Amino acid sequence: MSTSRTASTRIAPASARTTPALDGAALSPTTLLLVASGVFGSLLFMGVYLVEGATRPGYSTLHQAISALSLGPGGWMQQANFIVFGLISLCAALGWRRALVSGAGALAYPILRVIEAIGLIGDGFFSQDPAPGYPAGGSAPATPTLTGILHNSFAVVAITAVALSAYVLAWRFMHDPRWRAWALPALITGVLTMVFIAIFGAVNMQPDSLAGLYERLSTAVSSVLSLAVLVRLLLDRRATRAAV
Repeated sequence: MSTSRTASTRIAPASARTTPALDGAALSPTTLLLVASGVFGSLLFMGVYLVEGATRPGYSTLHQAISALSLGPGGWMQQANFIVFGLISLCAALGWRRALVSGAGALAYPILRVIEAIGLIGDGFFSQDPAPGYPAGGSAPATPTLTGILHNSFAVVAITAVALSAYVLAWRFMHDPRWRAWALPALITGVLTMVFIAIFGAVNMQPDSLAGLYERLSTAVSSVLSLAVLVRLLLDRRATRAAV
């Protein structure tokens, strides 16, 4: 019997042996705060562009891209929104590096969060080109400007990193028995992010399309997952304190 146990130990996947459990109770207050900052940053980011979209004359939340808010009067608000969220995401990346320690995705996930942050900050410094319908009377230039190309490139980097980070998180959860049930929701989050952003890209320049809605859905699904994970970590911490 001891031989059987020894053999089982030898053939156990390396990731199963080296992936420590993700437990909110084991995280330091600083680490938990850094992780939470990413969630609050995403909610702040959404809150700003929703309020801006609802109050900006001539702008349609359902039809226009989020980045279009960086154009016209008051465009600096959305530019600052991108940059602030990017800086907060860097803090969150540090928190996740401290939280995951080692094992599956321990390095890949924080790196993807850093890449996401770089994309967001880049979007803040470079505005998109005018699009049909906004600013009022505006139309896409015959030849994209360098600023517009850079903005779109940074946007692709950011949203791709968001989707890939969900896949990496699913991989991590698969190797953590306490989180295994969360692997499928994380995987679905990554898929939905790419599906919604692909639809957005296909219809963005079409008049009266729901491009704005699809882009917002692509960013919202990852925020929902992040919020749920944070709540789970906080409940872990609360349960441990209650037991003591």
